[in-house]
Amino acid sequence: MSKEKNNKKINTGLYLSIFFVCVIFIIMLFFVKKDNIVSNLKKTNFFERVGVSTPEFVQKHQEKNPKPVVEEEYEFDLMGGDTKTTVTKVEPVKSAEPAKEEIKVEADNSIEKEILQAVKAGESVKTENFAEKTPTAVKTVDADKSTKVATAVPQTRNTNLCFVVIDSDGKVNRKIVTRALPKSDSPLTDAIKALLAGPLPGEGNCRSLIPSGTRLIGASVKNGVATLNFNENFEFNSVGVEGCIAQLMQIVYTATDFSTVKSVQFLVEGEKKEYLGTEGQWIGSPLSRNNF
Repeated sequence: MSKEKNNKKINTGLYLSIFFVCVIFIIMLFFVKKDNIVSNLKKTNFFERVGVSTPEFVQKHQEKNPKPVVEEEYEFDLMGGDTKTTVTKVEPVKSAEPAKEEIKVEADNSIEKEILQAVKAGESVKTENFAEKTPTAVKTVDADKSTKVATAVPQTRNTNLCFVVIDSDGKVNRKIVTRALPKSDSPLTDAIKALLAGPLPGEGNCRSLIPSGTRLIGASVKNGVATLNFNENFEFNSVGVEGCIAQLMQIVYTATDFSTVKSVQFLVEGEKKEYLGTEGQWIGSPLSRNNF
């Protein structure tokens, strides 16, 4: 009997020793493979599947060294063989984004408010998106929360204006000046008004013989004929007959520089007149460049 009891005690001690060794081995394995074990528990929802709430440390766990994602691609040749190519990609661990600080900048108009809303939403802001809404300076906010002022540059159109130069013999000669004018829906009107305003400094020794105080009342184009209506100052040229011819030539050459205009019909205060001024220059029908 005593011998059997001793054998049982020996077997029990052996089993306990093996048990404790296994437990110690499992604990050591857990600490060595803790990251993988916790990650697998989190990915597989182990605790939820067994009906237990997931521990907080498992929910907050972030994988330090993600396993590479292995993808297999196959390339087939025309002879019936195949080659196997293994491509290994490691998905980078996304670092936690820092909380965005609230940008507080007072906007004094709706354009600035719209820009600030875009910045707060994390969108990129480009001044050209707002250039059509305001022709003046646009205030923008960069990602580093610094404020800059960008001036919206208006689009221009090169326009040829006809002025004159007078040589030493008193002869009047034509001179074409190219000037950049802002783009608009009425380029002909803009060109004639710029012509009436006269030459700018730096445009040479050119001058205008259009009577001072002349204003453009209206302009229209139909079938290649531009009808230009001027105020009464247009009728009286102090230079005389050469001045009348020059003022008509200046306007005709400026207007017909546009491809849609072939000739010009002159009106004074809305009326069609046969002659211009006391010198009797004919304006009863449309005039083209061939008349000068």
